[in-house]
Amino acid sequence: MDIRHLRLFLKTLEHGNITSAAAELGISQPALSKQLSRLEDEFEMELLERLPRGVRPNAMGKILRDYAKSIDASYRSALRHLESARNEDDEETTIGSGYYWLNGLLPRAVAQLVRDRPGARIRIVAGVPELLTEQLLRGELDLVFGPVAFREEHHNLIEAKSLVRTDTQILVRKGHPASDGIERSIEDLTHLDWALPQGTFIRKRFDQLFQTFGFAPPVPKIEVNDVSFTLDVVANTDLATLATSVTPLGEAWQDFARVRCANISGYRETGILRRKHDVMPNLCRDLSERLEALCVDHVHNVSI
Repeated sequence: MDIRHLRLFLKTLEHGNITSAAAELGISQPALSKQLSRLEDEFEMELLERLPRGVRPNAMGKILRDYAKSIDASYRSALRHLESARNEDDEETTIGSGYYWLNGLLPRAVAQLVRDRPGARIRIVAGVPELLTEQLLRGELDLVFGPVAFREEHHNLIEAKSLVRTDTQILVRKGHPASDGIERSIEDLTHLDWALPQGTFIRKRFDQLFQTFGFAPPVPKIEVNDVSFTLDVVANTDLATLATSVTPLGEAWQDFARVRCANISGYRETGILRRKHDVMPNLCRDLSERLEALCVDHVHNVSI
């Protein structure tokens, strides 16, 4: 089986139309149709439902789609690592990280790794979990550190290991009018001014919560994905922000108070996501083990 046939198959499913898929691929529609027919002949079964205005995978096609994605991702990953080995960069990896880990324990794990393995080269791609997960599935990343909830959507392709269980909370400066310990409703929160992360998993859940209760999500005065910056601003203004129960506050915890709102409180798990059945590079395994050890040893929960 030629991996190119699998890629043609995936591209066709992406478009849902042979003609538009062929146009993007730079080949004729009859040529693409012929390649797809060859793939079906090879498996001795139909994989596509031909519709009046396009195609879609049948039951067998859906099974092959998941395997084809996994095969293509593994192939791309192998090419990256082979290229690194040819260039004598035998300790190189590319990982994706959500902002929670970038502002948490990941820098410490990376620092340990490069100190102990001077030849290591690590590329870190920061972003929102949805986009990082897609890059992982395409074989562009070896690992992703982010919410393990994305395992459910791609359970045939991704496996995840939870490292930390966090609780969402609202922080304001000590002495803020909302720091009086009185329980707040979602409507009360619409009257606060906010400094919020942009495009993150926690922000999306936050916005969805307001919509669930029939309110428009707050429009923040400040949007930034740097935790230290946000906390500095909140400590010196009447803005409120979102944080997790393991946000690294250090000695600054005394500058903040928690706004009580039962609707906001909610646990989530975050950890390591990787492609199923893929070979994990030694450098990735080492980094994962170091991060896991830090999570076990480190107690970040702060009562405020």
